[in-house]
Amino acid sequence: MTISHEPSMDAREPADDDFETFEQLEPGDTIKFLEWPVEALSVIGWEEDDEYGEVVRVEVNDKESFIYEVDGNLWNYSPEYEGENNPFPVQNLVHVEEVEAETE
Repeated sequence: MTISHEPSMDAREPADDDFETFEQLEPGDTIKFLEWPVEALSVIGWEEDDEYGEVVRVEVNDKESFIYEVDGNLWNYSPEYEGENNPFPVQNLVHVEEVEAETE
C-alpha cells in the first residue's frame, strides 16, 4: 500500500490530545474528527505504509481510508476518493464514547 500525499488543503493545527488519541487507537475503536462530522469511523487496525510508516486503517459505510502523520500533522487519505480534497486534514480526533459522555 502506498498513500498518495498531495494535499490541496492546508494542514490543521493539531488539537490537544490529537496525537495521544491517534497513537492509542485500537481495532474496534470508533472515532470522529473535524472533517468527518456526520459519520463515525471504525478503526480496522494499524498497517505499514512504504513512505509514511505506521498508519491506521479506518472505515465508514464500507469505504476504507487511512489516518497518518506527516510533519506533525494528521491526515485522512481515501484511495477510493478522487476529488481535490484528498487527503483531508485531521483535527479534534476523539473517541466517540468520549464525545457522547461530554454531551450527556
